[in-house]
Amino acid sequence: MKIVYIDDKPEMRTLLHRFFTAWGYDAVGAVDGESGWELIRTERPDIVITDWMMPGLDGVGLCRRIRSSDMPNYIYIILLTARNVTDDLVTGLEAGADDFVSKPFNKQELKARINAAARIISLERALEEKNRQLKETYDIIKEDLEAAARIQRSLIPQKIEQFGGITFDWLFCPSQFVAGDIFNILRIDEHTLAFYLLDVSGHGIPAALLSTTLSRVLTPSPNFSGPIRRPLAIPPFYSITAPRDVAAELNGRFMSEGVHVEYFTMVYGVINIGSGSATLTQAGHPSPIHQSADGTVRLIGSGGFPVGMIPDAEYDEHSFTIAAGERLFIYSDGITECRGPDDTMFGIDRLLAIIRNGCRLPLRDLMTGIERELAEFRGEARFDDDISLLVLEQRGGA
Repeated sequence: MKIVYIDDKPEMRTLLHRFFTAWGYDAVGAVDGESGWELIRTERPDIVITDWMMPGLDGVGLCRRIRSSDMPNYIYIILLTARNVTDDLVTGLEAGADDFVSKPFNKQELKARINAAARIISLERALEEKNRQLKETYDIIKEDLEAAARIQRSLIPQKIEQFGGITFDWLFCPSQFVAGDIFNILRIDEHTLAFYLLDVSGHGIPAALLSTTLSRVLTPSPNFSGPIRRPLAIPPFYSITAPRDVAAELNGRFMSEGVHVEYFTMVYGVINIGSGSATLTQAGHPSPIHQSADGTVRLIGSGGFPVGMIPDAEYDEHSFTIAAGERLFIYSDGITECRGPDDTMFGIDRLLAIIRNGCRLPLRDLMTGIERELAEFRGEARFDDDISLLVLEQRGGA
């Protein structure tokens, strides 16, 4: 550990040098404040011990210069002084001194204060190293989470498409890097679309891993195997699984076991591209909103059991038609349960009012408006829970 000592008296410098080297420190001295400052800049010491009263730049001025400079490491400063008036000591501390040694000093007291300074410096360096390691670890985790978020976003729709007269849009605002919400619209065959939005319980990586897994499970495979489409031995060599049976299969496959209960809520449905006839199942998820061409809205379904919570749960189906000019909204409870600064919830009524008032707006403008309303209600753009919304619209025509 290196010490720079500064005193304008040669006999004092000789004495300090002898003490410091005998105690095992690397010590170098300067004759005044200015030369001491140059020595500090080149030597980058751990400890500076300086006389208060010196010609030119005194000890207090040197303290201020050190503290106002951009040093690569913290320098522990001890003032040697014959002053013991409280106001003078306060002046030294305010200038940046860490400790004082009264002149004439006691050798053992000086040694004890230097050793105490060395311990503090060692602890500070150890803390710096731990903080550096923590930052490196955090940077790695952040980079991995950002990569995971990009992968997860690749599983939701990447662009707006039109299937016959049906188009769709979405809103997706994860509360963290990765989300427990996920959704998609999938083409099962030339006549049928599947759509879903699910919300895994909890937050963070465990919820995101399950939501990502579910997205893969629900993606149709080329050989027609999977929950949403079954292989057949005769043309067309597959059958489309009823939505209630999709929910039941997922419930059996992802049944929680042990102490930690992981479940998810979901709306899953299918829609005929030509006729707009649709069937969906609701598994513990907020009720979808069906909007008529004149703007009136109604809720579909009343609940159902979350998936993965109750063995052998049975699920209901709801059939309806999305006619020309009509819309279907599926959303997570992060929207309706979003809380404002006064802890009130956004609520279903507020969402319904926005949808009614925006019935003539293009979908993209409506999504932007809903996001803006949520942020204004919340008081900030960051949410406590994932925000997701998927909307299908029947424009009519091919």
